[in-house]
Amino acid sequence: MGPGGEPDRARAATLSALRQAIGRIEGAPFARGVPDGEDEKPNDDDRLALGAPAFDAALGGGLPRAGLVEARTLAMRDGGAGVGFALALGIRLGASARRPLLWIAAADALAEGGMPYREGLAHFGLDPDALVVVRARRIVDAAWAGEEAARSGAAALVVVELRGNPTLLGLEGTRRLHTRAREAGGAVMLLRQGGEPEATAAPVRLLVEPVRAAPVPGLELLPLIGRPRFSLALEKARGLSPRTLCLEWDPHDRRFLDHDPLVRAAGRIPGDPADAAAQRPDPARGTGALVALRSLRGGAAGEDAAHRRFGAA
Repeated sequence: MGPGGEPDRARAATLSALRQAIGRIEGAPFARGVPDGEDEKPNDDDRLALGAPAFDAALGGGLPRAGLVEARTLAMRDGGAGVGFALALGIRLGASARRPLLWIAAADALAEGGMPYREGLAHFGLDPDALVVVRARRIVDAAWAGEEAARSGAAALVVVELRGNPTLLGLEGTRRLHTRAREAGGAVMLLRQGGEPEATAAPVRLLVEPVRAAPVPGLELLPLIGRPRFSLALEKARGLSPRTLCLEWDPHDRRFLDHDPLVRAAGRIPGDPADAAAQRPDPARGTGALVALRSLRGGAAGEDAAHRRFGAA
């Protein structure tokens, strides 16, 4: 039938419904009910800008505001970077005491990484009263709590932290998390500490690694710790090419800044002693004064034994 006929309209409606169904599984910001033949583009309102122009552009405007985002670290020793990034994301989403950042963690993950520290949270830019921690004894409990929290939509961000790649939160488990979050219009982060890349329903997966912290402005030559920095590798994102960028977290303005690790710290002059010391291992120190030790003739047996223990002739 020609244009405008009933079969054509039915076909367009069917295609639109299929697009939305696929979008709910793979990331709905890219799938909306649009007339057949028109381009589908992500809506900027569905994206959370991190504040760093280069990284936001690499993500097509930012991270999805609703649905599942997966982040992983290479090992548990990098857990601080993963936790810091998740906390910063909760801050960007406006976590507060009334709409908190809900942190659901398996017991073994908390045993390895420890519990949050109130003063540290405040220094990082998060109101300590805005964090609610749920300690799950088993992975199945953490998965259930994550689904229920995602379904409620009451939290600014739901973080499900676990170790490795448990089967329960593989493709099927993450699909349930993503669907619940999309239906409620909320954000969920699956934080895998020491996890491997695997097929999941998360539209975005990031590899988070620690980077040397920024120097303290004006005190660059002192061994002080400044703003935290993160290396974020975009491992999976529909329609976007994989790449790695570094971010610096500003706890005062509560936003990320783009960081180029190849740019030298401000105030450093290439070739000066301070710069050389910062860019290479500490040189070996001199041995200092040498003192010759010898046995005391006629000394007590205990004294001779002491001299022999420390290498005396």
